[in-house]
Amino acid sequence: MKWYLIVGLTVMVMVATLLVRIPVPGGGYFNLGDVVIIFSGLFGGWKAGLIAGGIGSALADLIGFPVFAPITLVIKGLEGLVAGLAKPGIRWQRNLYPAIAVVIMVAGYFFGCWLFPNLGLAVAFADLPVNIVQAAAGFFGGKALHIAYTKISKTS
Repeated sequence: MKWYLIVGLTVMVMVATLLVRIPVPGGGYFNLGDVVIIFSGLFGGWKAGLIAGGIGSALADLIGFPVFAPITLVIKGLEGLVAGLAKPGIRWQRNLYPAIAVVIMVAGYFFGCWLFPNLGLAVAFADLPVNIVQAAAGFFGGKALHIAYTKISKTS
């Protein structure tokens, strides 16, 4: 994967994260960045997913919610890395790894909120439904985007 494609994916994650920002109780926000993170992993592999997911999402948090940026860097980076493990894989792996990736995102933010000073377990539970919806959107949207890209690139 060329470095400039990874930079482009990173910017796409940041823009998708900033484009739709619906605040949630814990101080974070619902966004569509996970769609691009899953796509980045499937398209570019684990390294592209790691960099685009972690850095793109953390940059978006620096603009709106800087206190979450370090947590986001790790969680979204892991999400992209795990989704990217499916790139060379067979069909069932292209479903399994992105599914594991979004579960990591949900669990990571749950425990991150729980352990974060001034948030705690109540906020972690309050944010859980939103994070699950965001994970589902990321999984299905990222897979759909990758399928569309694959079909378009085969006809070109």
